[in-house]
Amino acid sequence: MNPVIEAAYERFQVKRFPLPTEEQVVALERRLKIPLPGHYRQFILEFNGGCFPEPSPFITPLHEECPWDCLNVLWGIGASYTFAELAHDVDLFDGNDPPIILPIGNTDMGNLLYLTTQDAPDYGSVCLKLAFSWTCFVIADTMEEFFGLLRREPPDHFRDTSES
Repeated sequence: MNPVIEAAYERFQVKRFPLPTEEQVVALERRLKIPLPGHYRQFILEFNGGCFPEPSPFITPLHEECPWDCLNVLWGIGASYTFAELAHDVDLFDGNDPPIILPIGNTDMGNLLYLTTQDAPDYGSVCLKLAFSWTCFVIADTMEEFFGLLRREPPDHFRDTSES
């Protein structure tokens, strides 16, 4: 198991989805008509997403333009909730068959987390698409890097200073 991701799952309260079998992952790849990026495929087999209830972990942005947000849900195979089933929403984007943008979760602010699946320089990257906008940010190259961005405490400008 990946120690960075395992530590994040231990640190943050997570309602995990049941782990899928290799056959379920192969069936998903066949249905999507794409192979999943290796790091994401391994993540699904070992962790399979889950819900991150409050207090949700903060996602530390790597770029000043990227907003702070909190992780809400990462989709999984055989998820407990229909909205969290991996690949239930690949048709959000026109012409996304086979998917070059694979939605993999969402945030507390309603932003979309997705994975790039086309063979390009950012292949396999985890990205954040702002709700009601076409603005997107590459936030991590792998799931391990993404989980390394999660923090318990908000940045100083998010904290309530009215009691000071």
